[in-house]
Amino acid sequence: MNKKDRQLAKDSAFALADGIASTIPPLALAWGLSKAYYGAVLKVRQQKALEWVEMIRDNPSVFTEEILRDEKFQDGFVYALEKYLQERNEEKRKYYRNIFLGFAKSENKGKFELERYYHVLSILDEISIDTLRHVDIHRQDSYQLFDDARRIQDIHALVNAGILYLDTRARYSEDNQIDLPFVYTSDFGRNFIMHLRNGN
Repeated sequence: MNKKDRQLAKDSAFALADGIASTIPPLALAWGLSKAYYGAVLKVRQQKALEWVEMIRDNPSVFTEEILRDEKFQDGFVYALEKYLQERNEEKRKYYRNIFLGFAKSENKGKFELERYYHVLSILDEISIDTLRHVDIHRQDSYQLFDDARRIQDIHALVNAGILYLDTRARYSEDNQIDLPFVYTSDFGRNFIMHLRNGN
């Protein structure tokens, strides 16, 4: 694909995103706010902008007219779109969309921890995100996430992010070596993981 064709493809992605937004009048307001704030970035990252608008178009039962007109939703939309445009990793962008779906469904958008969820997702690497598959969100007691010492760094990344916290009671093996740490899943961690899994 030559330079001219690439530019045409980019321009058409932005035009398509603009067209979708204009067919959903309440969305047009939030989209217009985003264009006012991030106009140049939206033009450079048009494919990501199109993904975002398509998510809203493809979930009409979530993004109702009432929700799209809500001021707290519109503020969240502008914030979330900026972070989404900055994300390079395609898999992470899927999780950003899932979190935003949770925000849209929330009864109390003012108390929904959108900024915190997005911040934590932004600082986790792919290995840490994969490690979340092993976290048991239904356990209230402490448990050993792994029995492989090579995974201790993964555990500490999740502890530092506030998803897990350590059970500080030391547990020794038969040879008096401290086993891998036992952890609890924090309330924040449970909610974070549930939002990542939203729709999956």
